[in-house]
Amino acid sequence: MYDLADLKWLLTVWIRRVVVRTRFWLAGLPYRVRTWLRQLADLRRSGQLQLPRMSVQTRLWMWEFPHRVAAWFSRPPGKPRRRRIHFPIASPALNIVVVVCGALVVWAVKTFPPPDQVYPLKATLSPRVDRQLILHDDKGNIFARRGGCVDAPVRLEELPEHLIDAVLAMEDRRFYYHLGIDPKGILRAAFNNYQAARIVEGGSTITQQLAKVTYLTSEKTYERKIKEALIVLRLEALLSKDEILERYLSVAYFGEGCHGARAAARHYFNKPVGDLTLSESAFMVALLRAPSKLARRRDMAWQRHGLVLKAMAEDGRLDPDLIPAVQRAETVDRSGTLGAYYADWVAQGVDATADGKSTPLKVRTTFNPKLQRIAEKAVEDILKRSAKGRRASQVALVAMRTDGRVVAMVGGRNYRDSQFNRAFQALRQPGSSFKTFVYLAAMRAGAHPEMYASDSPITIGDWSPENYGRNYRGAVTLRRAFASSINTVAVRVSESVGRNRVIRAARDLGISTPLTPTPSIALGASEVTLLELTAAYAAIAANAYPVRPWGVAALGEDTRKGRPPAGSGEWRLLVGPIMRDLLATTVSSGTGQAARIPIRAYGKTGTSQEFRDAWFMGFAGNLVVGVWIGNDDNSPMRRVTGGSLPAQIWQRFMSNARRQDPQFQRQLPRVAAFQSKVRRDRIETHVASNDFLDQGYGITNFFALMTPRTQRRMRGYGRERRPGWTRRDRQYQRRGWRRRRGWGW
Repeated sequence: MYDLADLKWLLTVWIRRVVVRTRFWLAGLPYRVRTWLRQLADLRRSGQLQLPRMSVQTRLWMWEFPHRVAAWFSRPPGKPRRRRIHFPIASPALNIVVVVCGALVVWAVKTFPPPDQVYPLKATLSPRVDRQLILHDDKGNIFARRGGCVDAPVRLEELPEHLIDAVLAMEDRRFYYHLGIDPKGILRAAFNNYQAARIVEGGSTITQQLAKVTYLTSEKTYERKIKEALIVLRLEALLSKDEILERYLSVAYFGEGCHGARAAARHYFNKPVGDLTLSESAFMVALLRAPSKLARRRDMAWQRHGLVLKAMAEDGRLDPDLIPAVQRAETVDRSGTLGAYYADWVAQGVDATADGKSTPLKVRTTFNPKLQRIAEKAVEDILKRSAKGRRASQVALVAMRTDGRVVAMVGGRNYRDSQFNRAFQALRQPGSSFKTFVYLAAMRAGAHPEMYASDSPITIGDWSPENYGRNYRGAVTLRRAFASSINTVAVRVSESVGRNRVIRAARDLGISTPLTPTPSIALGASEVTLLELTAAYAAIAANAYPVRPWGVAALGEDTRKGRPPAGSGEWRLLVGPIMRDLLATTVSSGTGQAARIPIRAYGKTGTSQEFRDAWFMGFAGNLVVGVWIGNDDNSPMRRVTGGSLPAQIWQRFMSNARRQDPQFQRQLPRVAAFQSKVRRDRIETHVASNDFLDQGYGITNFFALMTPRTQRRMRGYGRERRPGWTRRDRQYQRRGWRRRRGWGW
């Protein structure tokens, strides 16, 4: 709570400053009034202004009134006044004013805590920014910086005069003549904004901006405005005008993470703040209006650079004849975008305050610049050729190793145009790529890829799913239904196994977004992120779950190699070999044939309703890659399916990565860091009955529909002769050795 003595002292200091500045203002009042009367007379003589005639006495009174007022305020304190003003204490209006002011003071005392505790003056010397992160790639090279860019506070003596003049001309021309709040400036800004029919000028003073940047937020509430007014009065009472200006230039935001004039001079021009030229100072002051936007759009900042010079000339701080001779300065371009989306993702997950230090923190990541360039080139090559005609505007790509190590990330087509990271921030419908969890639940429940299901129309309540192309094939195996992405079979399997089992399978593999247990969940109606879906497919590749994506290998001077997060790969995926066989069939002879590469590849396509989202999720060797294509406004594309553009991008990236990545492994590796323990509660020995036997073939009567040969093949699944088997394979089979193609020995 406020101390009464502190409040009394604060009000006393403020009233004294008001009286002193009022006397200075009244001392110049005669000159101002005389000038105004002369202008009034000139307008009257020219006929532009018609005024009623005034008597000689009125004119003399108007001429002598300013001198009398100034003399009254300027009279020495020891000399008695000729006239004294007696306030009517018993006046009802004055009593009401006193009561209201007292109530406001009491409310402020009870509402706001002591200023020394909540608003310490030392806070105005340093900006409220996060600790700067210096991000290194997997080779130890710096590729990005995130967080605040700060430096030591500045002193007015070391700043060039034109920088101070530019700040005062643009931000607060009457800085040395008001008490922190400028009513005249507020009225002027309101009038100019009204004339322009938009906001072209702000009424905040430099002291108000310092209070907002240092202590407050940008929320637009009356409570914040009251707090700001109290803080401004306190700053004006405790600090001189030069100190306020110094602290403002030490914490002001200049864009691209830079706070303070010293740090901004180093960032944009690579020189000390005292060596800035007139053009460079005008550029930095131009950034103060909208630093985040103007720092990215340097052309707009240079246009505002001319307005700064013009304002300096209008305020008498610059000779107008010198403006044409001012040359545009060269800025240092530090806005490299290679791995920018990856850097944003890593930075939001790093706790920079854990060690209690404020110096820049070194972060060693798993980022691979070579794979990042391959990913960006694959995206640009495919979309440049086909995106415009297909009405596809955005793309996202995530590449990780089978242990969850993210090595490359594309969050959009252009980082400068949009910093929204669609790889981990966007929630989109996965479409048929979610069917992997449906079939995973079925395989856990005892189903087999060679079982038959009915591809025929089905109705659940008032919902009737349809296949792509509205074609129905009758009885098909689960392998063919998965590879061809048949919707009706996926819905039947989901309803037969149970939607809760499907959700549990997705949760086991790392999907954390809300999943609604509706019939349409089998077709990917619930939204997911690309990063989580890619990690789920990595679990199938690693034969262990869950796989948690990670990108930080070490912090500070730690030289140890990074390890997956705790709990990653804790459980073994018992039906992993069967799921990989289904995914391989999709690429070899299903909807993902556009993603075929010379080595064995696994994948699944996905397309949401009305072609709003297109996905391809897959892996080959030790690389797991997910691709998404769509529009930010969720508008439909022109027949873009997961097997078209996303599969082509995946194929282009994987083909180049296989040749250029020295860490690429052709075979699916076993992750040594994963424990892969057997989880007994995920082993199911029977399939739940269902109510769909009268509408088609349920899973419970698959064996009744099979031929004897198919039943024999099912009992010894994996022993049948398959295309590509050699004589030695058959010899191994006769000896009792089992080989499952693509699953190892």
